[in-house]
Amino acid sequence: MGRERCNLNQYFKIGITVLLLIGVFCAACGGGSKSGSTYTLPQAQKDTDTENQELNRKIIQETFSSNASVDYLIGPGDLLDIKVLEAPDLDTEARVNTKNMISFPLLGTVEVGGLNALEAEERIKEQLTENYMQDPHVVVSIKEFKSQRVAVIGSVKAPGTYELLGKGSLLDAIALAGGLNPDASEIAYVTRKGKQGQQKSVQINLGELLDEGKTELNIPINMGDVIYIPEAGVVYVDGAVIKPGTISLESDMTVSQAITAAGGLAKVAEDSDVSLIRSEQGQVKVTPVDLEQIKEGNSPDIVLEDQDVVVVGKNTIKSFFDAIRLGLFFPPFSVGVQ
Repeated sequence: MGRERCNLNQYFKIGITVLLLIGVFCAACGGGSKSGSTYTLPQAQKDTDTENQELNRKIIQETFSSNASVDYLIGPGDLLDIKVLEAPDLDTEARVNTKNMISFPLLGTVEVGGLNALEAEERIKEQLTENYMQDPHVVVSIKEFKSQRVAVIGSVKAPGTYELLGKGSLLDAIALAGGLNPDASEIAYVTRKGKQGQQKSVQINLGELLDEGKTELNIPINMGDVIYIPEAGVVYVDGAVIKPGTISLESDMTVSQAITAAGGLAKVAEDSDVSLIRSEQGQVKVTPVDLEQIKEGNSPDIVLEDQDVVVVGKNTIKSFFDAIRLGLFFPPFSVGVQ
């Protein structure tokens, strides 16, 4: 009699479990597919990001040449080596005075301050052509560079104004400021005045420069340049991930990359139930994200912004079985023939 009662209790527990499972499956089926409501980011946003990156590349090539002797602006204290190919007797070394002038045979004083080497060549050539020679070939090289003051501000250990000697680079200037703070962004902004007085600014990805070895991004720095390193942004990842919490926002970090940085998806995660929460002009916007669609290439991986929140939902069925596995619903039992 006792054995029959034991068997009846076990069958009773199994029956309850089956009923609960049926209810869960029905609820899941009744919810319908979420694929129809999956948010798809307009492709234009991704195209714009690519265009901006390409624009920055062109700005770097056009405005910040890696050849410092060409890009460098001549100033007081610089020592110039000047050669006239048709008249070696005119070859001379001339130091720029405080009025941005040099002394040159035949011409007397020539103003070269604020010019690069190529422009200085052209100016000397023009003045020689006007009075003395026909189509001379002039070569100007900077033999000694003066020191130049640059400002390094933002998330560096010792922000301030520094003397940068000679053909200094972006990394040279950052090193003078003690290097980056732990919370520094991977992005540096370099601003300088153009020849017409207008401000020109370029964005440099320090991660690409340091980690990927893109040395062309280590641009030369001129007198008066301002280098700004902002603090890195943060995003928050919550829900069904291994390590929910705050994540440092890296350059062009996407939703899936932030989830990976949070340890990846938990076992109970529903990869089609991810929400991106963003505040835009005081309004909270919630965007559904489907990781499965992103993996299949059917939906772009949204690039995150500072203070974004990513929440990964839980799969109801997975959560139920996980709870059973942990013994939260019923004490462990087994079915066997007795």
